Amino acid sequence: MGNFARLKTSQRDFRLPMFKLDFPSDPKEVAAIEARRNREKERQSRFFNVRNRVIGVDVEALNNQVEERKLREADEWNKEQAYGTSQVHYDLVAQMLEKEESERSRRLARKVQEYRDQKQQVKTSNEFDFWDPDQLWKEFPGQPGDSDPCCGPSSLQCFSGEDLDRATCLRMQQEQFRCSLNSQMQEKQQAKAEEKYTGKQPGFPDSET
Repeated sequence: MGNFARLKTSQRDFRLPMFKLDFPSDPKEVAAIEARRNREKERQSRFFNVRNRVIGVDVEALNNQVEERKLREADEWNKEQAYGTSQVHYDLVAQMLEKEESERSRRLARKVQEYRDQKQQVKTSNEFDFWDPDQLWKEFPGQPGDSDPCCGPSSLQCFSGEDLDRATCLRMQQEQFRCSLNSQMQEKQQAKAEEKYTGKQPGFPDSET
């Protein structure tokens, strides 16, 4: 008896778990339900509106409202057309003014440039000496020669063994070498010409014999 009661109690305590399943609803069904609700609300609004149910709808007032709406829309359309025409006109005027302003600026810039070229040349300005690129070449040299009395030992301009005329001497040597080379070539050519001329004379023996 005790075992049977214990088994029955264990069977009663053993229960299957309950799961709550939320399945997604069908969109078509939801749309159909919503449509029925809207139709019901509209029907109730018509049914519970005593004025419309007893007196009826004022058709003339509705027609007047429609006419007023059409007139208002036509007026707005005319205003938009007029605004568009004015906008095009203003755009043309703005383009003409901008073109005239650019032309005036171009003429002014050309006149300013001509004045600068004629009256404000770089070499005739008072500040040209400050940034003249050839200023150092125009100045008096620091050491005109080895025998300059202004350049003493403390000036660090004259040094023993320094040859300031080295470039000039080299140039003169090259010129002398060129002249001597040209003279040697001329003498050699003249000697060949004389030798050739003397070899062709009838009274002289041939050089090979």
